[in-house]
Amino acid sequence: MEREALPETLRVSERLGSAPRVITFADGTHCEVSDLAGLGLLLEAGGHRESCLVRWQFSMRAMLLSLFALVLLILAGHEWLVPWMARQAAAQAPQGLLDKLSADTLKTLDGTVLKPSLLPASRQVALTRRFSALLLPPDAGRLAIRLEFRSARSLGANAFALPSGIILVTDELIALAGSDEEILGVLAHELGHVQARHGLRLMMEGSIVGLVTAWYIGDVSTVLAGVPAALSRARYSRAFETEADDFAAQMLNVNGIPPARLADMLERMEASHVGKLAGDGRSGASSVDYFSSHPLSVERIRRLRGA
Repeated sequence: MEREALPETLRVSERLGSAPRVITFADGTHCEVSDLAGLGLLLEAGGHRESCLVRWQFSMRAMLLSLFALVLLILAGHEWLVPWMARQAAAQAPQGLLDKLSADTLKTLDGTVLKPSLLPASRQVALTRRFSALLLPPDAGRLAIRLEFRSARSLGANAFALPSGIILVTDELIALAGSDEEILGVLAHELGHVQARHGLRLMMEGSIVGLVTAWYIGDVSTVLAGVPAALSRARYSRAFETEADDFAAQMLNVNGIPPARLADMLERMEASHVGKLAGDGRSGASSVDYFSSHPLSVERIRRLRGA
């Protein structure tokens, strides 16, 4: 059977590997052509031009450029889009969610590495009152803070903040401090993490794909179930540490305490951890010490002493 038709009235399917191409006529009838090379020459002679997408599929240069663009897109998403999404989501998180996540995390830690504090109750009350009496930086807003004292020989001198405003302090940190002002400096630094919701942002950055998938299928509980463990293992970036240091420096200055007291305490804690590692015959950072979650640098110390 033979048919004639003007080229502009025909619809030709796109090339798809070695699969036959389909030519559809105006009335809906069609035919399949297996001679792809011959059909290509015929279409070219008739002025038919493949779309850009089709031509790019068979162009090595276009494929390499597409791959390069995809890599750039992934890197840009990881570097800027995911942190931005985490920051926006953390800022909108309701207090009830923060309370629940913090309570679950505290329960997890109490059942593993934390033990009841051996500090006298009077000492705990005195430190709590002194910290609660400190003035916040002007732009800090309202922060609901609660100190929790624990003993943790495996963690050593340590302090870390949970999203709701709970700040955990170990007996070992209190014993190591040279003064209460050094303790207050560490607590102010942790308060900086709370104010900027760093812990929640880290958790969300690490779980953003899982959260989106869980939201799509309607089962967020499976992702949230792993949040306490993720929060307890969170490692702050140097940018987050600098931001918390700046908050602490502002807070200490407002209250007439030199920010250098925080630098003194950080150096004291570092020396203690290095000595502990040497005593145990190990080298490098411990997986559970303060600096495994709070990276220390010479630049941080310098900035605090100059604040």
